[in-house]
Amino acid sequence: MEKKQGCKGGKPSVFASGGTEESRDWLAEDLHVYVEPWRSRFEWPDGYPRRIKVADELVEWDADYPDYDPAYYVAPEVIENDRTAKPGGWADPEEIAAVDVFPKESFEGLIRFDAMGRPLNPRGRTGIAGRGLLGKWGPNYAADPIVTRVSAQFGDVEMLAIQRRDNGQWAIPGGMVDAGEEVSRTLARELSEETGVSLDMSRGRLIYRGYVDDPRNTDNAWIETTVRHLHLDTAEAANLEPQAGSDARTVHWLPLTERSLQKLYAGHGYFVVSALAQLLRDEPDVLPKKMLAQLRSFYK
Repeated sequence: MEKKQGCKGGKPSVFASGGTEESRDWLAEDLHVYVEPWRSRFEWPDGYPRRIKVADELVEWDADYPDYDPAYYVAPEVIENDRTAKPGGWADPEEIAAVDVFPKESFEGLIRFDAMGRPLNPRGRTGIAGRGLLGKWGPNYAADPIVTRVSAQFGDVEMLAIQRRDNGQWAIPGGMVDAGEEVSRTLARELSEETGVSLDMSRGRLIYRGYVDDPRNTDNAWIETTVRHLHLDTAEAANLEPQAGSDARTVHWLPLTERSLQKLYAGHGYFVVSALAQLLRDEPDVLPKKMLAQLRSFYK
């Protein structure tokens, strides 16, 4: 997450008389999130071919780019888990014609298809074709539960975060929605599996539904997520006993500073900033005053 990119709708703040209080005027604006697809264009996991560098003016599918011919890649584990060939498989078949039903739309709107019938990434060309590590053609749905508290010891805002095993980055403890699973169930399940914490995430505020800037994304497969935020009071947070699950190196109450927000995995920083800004707007006395200036800087 690059500072001052991705969170749209806020205005630069001004100082009140005397310069001692930051204006909250920007909190009255639309605090929606627009995820900039930066990692989806310039990063890729181990095993992926190098992405073609696509000029900004050629990213959109409607832009004329007759020479565009990216490498095609699908990971072996995706092929091995073809649900039409393997009991319990989680991936679509490789042959487009063998896919029984394609969704017509996603959180991003109507889905477009190329001449071969492959769905097209709603944010445009990524420089890699195929599915990469993603099992589904088109949208692959995830759920991301954000759980925060104010540290009783230090007074900092902290998020229950995991350190991913695959790349060591700190992240929201989310994961993929299983076939036929309700998103509310996924939110609670992933939180429990990755942190050992059981919470009813349906209590949380809906923050975002849409595209995730993930390095696994390709021209034909991408991640979309549902994000909910639950802020715990001191007593409820104190009763939790987090324990790292199988996908995490460790779980930790991560202090949310400008630097840690920028370093979160994929587009997670966008979601957390938006969650805290909405909380600050709706419940202004819940977060410490220093958080106002920190969040405002992302909405300039």
